[in-house]
Amino acid sequence: MNQTYFSFLHRLLHWTIALCVLLALFTAFLNATWLNIPGIAKVIASSLSENGISISSQDASSIARKIRTPMFEWHFYAGYALVALLILRFIDFFTNKPKFNLPFSKEATSNQKLRGGLYILLYAALALILIIGLFLKFGPRGDDVREVRAVLKTIHIYCGYFVGLYVMAHLAGVFIGENTTDKGIVSKMINGRD
Repeated sequence: MNQTYFSFLHRLLHWTIALCVLLALFTAFLNATWLNIPGIAKVIASSLSENGISISSQDASSIARKIRTPMFEWHFYAGYALVALLILRFIDFFTNKPKFNLPFSKEATSNQKLRGGLYILLYAALALILIIGLFLKFGPRGDDVREVRAVLKTIHIYCGYFVGLYVMAHLAGVFIGENTTDKGIVSKMINGRD
């Protein structure tokens, strides 16, 4: 008889959180690279100039923002979904037995302590990203909070880098585990059983 490793709720939360994190990272990447406002504004101004049309940098930036906004709205949607999913994940964590050894557990191996510590850091970073993201979206604006918003945006971005690195390390760890000591781990996270 197959042993159940992960409940349906745990697996559903895992995969929906993963999809939302990937969507948030992807839209942040697009925002910082191909769809950044200064870059698009420069292309708009340059293209119009080639056709004999002059446009101010502010107007070009305004048009660029309108081009980018529909894509970046998905960043916010992913964030809103993550707020709900993390609340559910924390409820699941505190009402059910943790699916990993806590890093300060005496029974945990060094590897389990490392994985557990990174897992806690991931959820702490996600919580911080979401709290800051909500503040940046809905919080006060103006000269008196400009510096605070700039610092919070920097923290938001660097936590995002950590989450991106975590995703890559997680995928590498799953690949290594699947091919060494944790065979079947992907199957367990898909169907809950061996």
